[in-house]
Amino acid sequence: MISYQQMFCLLDYRIVSHFTETCISLGVFDHLATHSLSVSELAKRTGTHQRSLHRCLRGLAHFDLFALEPDANPSRSMVSLTDVSQHLVLNSEFSLRPWHHFCQLAQSRKHEQRRTLWQELLQTGKSIYQLGRDRLFYDYLQEHQDLAAAFDRAMESMSQVEIRDILQGFDFSQSQKITEIAGGNGALITGILQKYEGIQGQLFDVPDTIARVSVQPRLQAIGVDMQVTLPDIPGDSILKRILHSYSDEQARTILRNVRQAMHAGNKLYIFELIEDYQVRNPYIGIKNLQMLLVHGAPGESGGPGERTRNEFASLLDSAGFELASIQPLPSIDAIVAVYP
Repeated sequence: MISYQQMFCLLDYRIVSHFTETCISLGVFDHLATHSLSVSELAKRTGTHQRSLHRCLRGLAHFDLFALEPDANPSRSMVSLTDVSQHLVLNSEFSLRPWHHFCQLAQSRKHEQRRTLWQELLQTGKSIYQLGRDRLFYDYLQEHQDLAAAFDRAMESMSQVEIRDILQGFDFSQSQKITEIAGGNGALITGILQKYEGIQGQLFDVPDTIARVSVQPRLQAIGVDMQVTLPDIPGDSILKRILHSYSDEQARTILRNVRQAMHAGNKLYIFELIEDYQVRNPYIGIKNLQMLLVHGAPGESGGPGERTRNEFASLLDSAGFELASIQPLPSIDAIVAVYP
């Protein structure tokens, strides 16, 4: 769905400009002017939060602003400029920094205040919601039900393409029972039950969301807190676009709760985007930057955002699962994990 992803990027392309502008103000490009640096050294020189900076660089790399040499330890990943970003170095040939300076002077005080907030994000690792509203994103939603309802509708709208691709391109016929965890309004599990008449379904989500779910044949909807514990999962289970919102530590807790609720030998289907450092993908780049903006960089490793194949394999192994296969779909990737 290239056209869908292109339009998504156009709607939120400003996030790329904001993070690029913030990197200019913090001196990121100037410190890389003559040679590459590790993420940890670059964070030290720019006074930034190491994990936030790393996730920011990963996002902007998809727009050819940085080149990354990944390492198992993100802090040791090497960062360098590209032919494109050399034009953002103050003293480089054909530098665009005078134009950037003019744009800053021409902007309103409100924009200047917003720019300061984005700098604090990279310096502290806190999200925009923590800095501007002193709340975590999901806590803020619980306090503002009108915004929560709008967020639900936005997620439902964005899920339509992915659900279509999953139902058309992925085979659930070997499953007798499927539980979707954090499945929102249940659109995916409902589509599966409609396509496969022999499957029984469960839907887990927070009680407030479950209360808004319509009654469906062969579907039991149960209110849960997946970060605490989960009810029995008698068959296979699904996590779609959930893990990218959580740090590795948080995601590991969720996966361990899933494993404890599942029966040995059953499968966990994870539908997420898989990042490839060698492939420039603006859609994944913007998704990375969105996760950083909304959730910050909690945890000791990596913060929320899209993961590579190796990162998924390591995360699953640490939670007691085995990565069995990955199947690319047009708008998302299907990761099949087994609870041995």
